[in-house]
Amino acid sequence: MARSWTRLHEYLGHPPGPVTYEMVAEAVQRKLGESDDLDWKEALPPVSPVPGQWNEFAKDVAAMANTRGGLLVYGVSDTVDMVGVDLNQVNDKQLGQWLRVHLQPTVSGVSYLKLPATDGSGKDTLVVDVPASEMAPHFLYGWQQKDKDKTTFNAPYRHRDDTDYMAEHQIALAYRGRFTRQQTAEAAVEQHLRNTTDLVLGESEVQAAWLIVVAHPSRPIPRMVPALSRSEVQGVMSRSAKRAERLLASAIPMPRLLGPQLFSHLLANSPRKGLRRWVDTNMLVPARVTRQRGILVELHHDGTVVTAVDVSHHALPPSHPEVPLPVSLATLISAVFETIALADEHRLALRADSPVELRAVLQTQPGSGLRFAPVVLDHGRPEVAELARQPRSVQPAHSDLAPFAGDQALTAGATDLAEGLLHQFGLEMLPT
Repeated sequence: MARSWTRLHEYLGHPPGPVTYEMVAEAVQRKLGESDDLDWKEALPPVSPVPGQWNEFAKDVAAMANTRGGLLVYGVSDTVDMVGVDLNQVNDKQLGQWLRVHLQPTVSGVSYLKLPATDGSGKDTLVVDVPASEMAPHFLYGWQQKDKDKTTFNAPYRHRDDTDYMAEHQIALAYRGRFTRQQTAEAAVEQHLRNTTDLVLGESEVQAAWLIVVAHPSRPIPRMVPALSRSEVQGVMSRSAKRAERLLASAIPMPRLLGPQLFSHLLANSPRKGLRRWVDTNMLVPARVTRQRGILVELHHDGTVVTAVDVSHHALPPSHPEVPLPVSLATLISAVFETIALADEHRLALRADSPVELRAVLQTQPGSGLRFAPVVLDHGRPEVAELARQPRSVQPAHSDLAPFAGDQALTAGATDLAEGLLHQFGLEMLPT
């Protein structure tokens, strides 16, 4: 999935959306010059017959990723004339292989857009969309012959309409920027977890186990993207409910054993404005409090999604009168998958192309000293999992989502997050 806001959108005055052949043709007709985030290329990247030889395509991708992302447009000459390329010669797998072989670390999230001519000219174009990378600097490795054979290992970057190589101080600044971004994201996630934990525990009138999940984008969303309206937020939640159903069906052999979805209960409500966020809940507004388990959903304007669900099990049979703090694993798994689906739908609605960091914690009142007792379904009946561990505390679980994650990647991310919690009970991710 390619970015929805690029240099072409900005120059042509187009709203966010996919890059089209018409946009490329208009930019060529208006003689849009190259810049640090736009590079016209007349011919497709050449194939080197010698393994390990200098790779120009990898250099161009690394330069864009090391700067602020951008577009490589093949089929347009240096004089900004449409010349076209043969799309039948484009091999996405080979291009991706070059990036994996020649770049360290590799650049992820690169999209290859084959745009056939729509004006009858037959001058097709290939647009390679390179997002700005959180893992910059990326180094290019390969050997080339200038006077004599030599191996190079350097970090290219875009400077206006040219590609240059980073000096030592620029490499140091790039690494410092990477570590600063990581620290800033880490601090933001921790703050969301603390704030939400204080909120839900403060509202709990009985001892309960709360699952809190934070999905935080590594990069800010584009400044020109407005905050979502109430109807758009309702649309995000509605789509995420259907998405979560698909994800659960692909991950759980018998997803029906998980019971009804959690966040769909909120769809009848109307999300309300909070501080730079939309909030939907069945527990904070007295007139909307229900007898169902407590649920809190926050969709922040910066792309962050925070959910909190009371995953306590309140219907154990009399054979377990002394279970300290029963935790429904079916509810926990559902909450994780529904949060991941919600985070991705929210990201799409905000046109964000950033990786997303995921964190999940299981919390109860501090100082309670109670153990978490995992409850599973045995032939449809709730039972404390036999031989499972009952820890007094559960460590946070971590996962992440790539910038352009499909259902398979979302399922993998949700599974990693859920298993990060379940393994601390000595259990696999199975609802039975």
